Amino acid sequence: MGIRINTHTADPQVEIFEDRRAVTEAIAEKLLRVLTEALETRTTAHISLTGGGAGIAVLKAVKDLVGRGNTSVPDWTAVHFWWGDERLLPRGDAERNETQARDALLDTLVADHGLPEQNIHPMPTSEDAAHPTAGAEMYAQALESFAPEGGVPGPHGNLNMPVFEVMLLGVGPDGHINSLFPGKESLTVVGHSTTGEDDAPQELGPPLRVTMTFDSIHTARRVWTAVTGSDKAEAAAQALNADPKDVSGVPAANARGAHETIWHVDHAAAEQLQQR
Repeated sequence: MGIRINTHTADPQVEIFEDRRAVTEAIAEKLLRVLTEALETRTTAHISLTGGGAGIAVLKAVKDLVGRGNTSVPDWTAVHFWWGDERLLPRGDAERNETQARDALLDTLVADHGLPEQNIHPMPTSEDAAHPTAGAEMYAQALESFAPEGGVPGPHGNLNMPVFEVMLLGVGPDGHINSLFPGKESLTVVGHSTTGEDDAPQELGPPLRVTMTFDSIHTARRVWTAVTGSDKAEAAAQALNADPKDVSGVPAANARGAHETIWHVDHAAAEQLQQR
């Protein structure tokens, strides 16, 4: 199964840090700065969140920075939060990315910093949709309601979705991003913002998922990965070495933004990168 990537995306840059804390703090600082600067010229700013240990740690680092009060923060009333993927589980389930993100940051922004609850756009729960295909269609409709006129240019035509200032991504040990897993049919979906996955690898938890597609990833102005730990070293090296013409075996090789792609990697995850 060959997957053609968008040749108009930004080639990845790699930034290496001491440990997970350094990775997540660096991303958190940049994220606040990018959102603040975006709102100097735009009325809204959209960000796509990710789950996983490093992804949630980034949100905790944002919470810490905001709580200290010694850094510039965006007007939270104008910031919208989305997700790159989600498990089709009941609302409030501890395994949902939404639940973890609310605990790490979002509930505090709502309670103490003026973030409107309606600016949080979670993917459907199992109460909302019985099957990932239905969940994907629901989320595509939610994205469409914030699309600019004419849509957003993508590699296979315009997509009806907002422009993300940043899409945060984690990378699994198998090289997956969002819920785009090696060898799955979801890797071939083009011209759509979302798709369903009903057979995620058993070792990675619940099999039913909703995910944004590669085309959606490529519309984001910036794609930033957070990759930490020695268990990610092989995946990072493979993704950054992969033939960009075929990434069916290492989906993370297709983690590319429209204007900027940065891999934030700690020393443990970077141990095999010298082979690049």
